[in-house]
Formats: sequence, structure tokens, C-alpha cells
Amino acid sequence: MHERRRRRLREITRVLAVVLGLNVLVGIAKLGYGLRIGAIAMIADGLHSLIDGASNVVGLIGVSIARRPPDANHPYGHRKYETFAALGIVMMMFLGCYGIATTTLERLRHPQLPGITLAAFVVMGLTLAVNVSVVWFERREGRRLQSEILLSDAAHTGSDLLASLLVLASFAATRAGLPWADAAAALVIVVLVVRAGFGILRGTLSTLSDERRIAPELIEATALEEAGVLEAHNVRSRGADDDIHLDLHILVDPALAIRDAHALGHRVEGRLRTKWPGLTDVVVHVEPALASERARRREGGGLKARG
Repeated sequence: MHERRRRRLREITRVLAVVLGLNVLVGIAKLGYGLRIGAIAMIADGLHSLIDGASNVVGLIGVSIARRPPDANHPYGHRKYETFAALGIVMMMFLGCYGIATTTLERLRHPQLPGITLAAFVVMGLTLAVNVSVVWFERREGRRLQSEILLSDAAHTGSDLLASLLVLASFAATRAGLPWADAAAALVIVVLVVRAGFGILRGTLSTLSDERRIAPELIEATALEEAGVLEAHNVRSRGADDDIHLDLHILVDPALAIRDAHALGHRVEGRLRTKWPGLTDVVVHVEPALASERARRREGGGLKARG
């Protein structure tokens, strides 16, 4: 189990390193050429790509910490550091947006027509092609590895696609004689980045606030599939999708030997792990099916009992 986690984190690190290199190249190309021709939308898009690169660095740091095995001070492991890294990505995005918005508003107060050439279209077209490849690659690997940080970073990079299309549209509009198109495109890019940031923020806060991961009634139904389980209740789950911690109570025949009841609990655990591969910690409390132990109400979709 631990070796599988280490292998997963190594693969996430490899993906982030590849994406980091591509984001830096794309960012430098956009930013450098945008500064040369005075196109604020292209500069904003370049800063956006460099923010992606900075996010990759944050991600690499977070994943390197998440690799550490459980220890005395972190008995549940260090997986949440990956979530903290995803949260760091959001902060970088919002910080970048502030700088871009400030520059854009200044341009609106003092209009300046950028020098759009055919080369500008070529640079944006090539960087757009690279961004498409990066998003496809990172999203595919994020789903395969069930990685919050890869999926959140892919969502961030994905906002670059529309941003680049907007830059191309602003180029065409500027050449058609619309001097405000450049600044308007930059402002829309800021909105896209902020929107993507809030999407990531919702996911990270869900994990950090221990929001329920699996519906209790599904866990109960799965536990009851095991012969000998008379009731399942007090189901709780939390954590990231690939690091779910679950505990539940099951009721068994009071006359069942302790050894057999213990074995039944292990079978329930195995059944749950098979159905939900993201489970990394499962605690099954085995109790006698006495009237005092039975559930009295259903709350939040699950049966609840005292204790």
C-alpha cells in the first residue's frame, strides 16, 4: 500500500515537472513578445502562464512533503499537504489577477494602440497549441492518479486556452481599429482566472473542512451485503478522493464468538476497500445487536445510534 502511494507521488512529480517546463516557455514567449509590441492582453496572458509555472513549483513542494510516510506526529500521513499546495495555487492566481487588473485599468485611462503584426498571431497560435497539449495531458494524468493538485492545476491552465483565444480576438479587433479591445481582453482574462480560482478553492476547502466523501447509505448497503451484518450505522467519511478515511459501526449476533466477529469486521472492510479504491483508512466497530445499540434515527442520509 505504501509503495503504491510513493509510486503515485513520483508520477505526480514527473507530470508537474514536465508541465512546469512548458508553462515557463509559454509564459516567457507571451510576456516577452507582448512587452515588445505593447499588447497588454498578451502580457496578461503571459503573466497568467508564468503564474501557472509558479503554481507548479508550489505543487512540487507540496507533493514532496506529501510523499513522507505517516509518523508519530502525523499518524494519518501527510496527504493534506497536497491540498494545501492546491490552495497555494489559488493564492498565486488571485495575486496575479491583482497585478494584471491594475495594469489594465491604467491602460484604459491612458489608451495606447499596440503594434500587432503577423508574428504576434504566430506566437499566440503556437503557445495555444502547447496549452491545449498541457491541459489534455495534465487532466488525463490527474484523473488516472486521482490527484487534486493535478486536476486543480489543469483547471487553472485550462483557463489559459480561452484567454489565448481572447488575445487573438483582441489582435484582430485592434487591427480593425478598436483601441480598447486590448485592455478589454485583459480584463476578461482576469475574470476567467478568478473564476477558475474559486472553483479550486471550493474543492480544497471541502477537503480541509472534512466534508463527507461517501454517502452513508451507500456504505450501509455495502456492509449489509456481508452475511452476518444485521445493521450498519454511524458512518463517517472524510479526506481527499484518493485518501478517504472511513469509520462505521456494524451490529452482529450477540452470540457470535469474538474471533468470528473480528473476522466479519475484516470482511466488511475488504468489501468496502474493493468498492472504493480511494479508501486508505477504514475502522469497523463491531457491536452486539442489542436493542440499546440499534439506530434510532436517520440523519444526513445515514442511520445514527448512540455512542
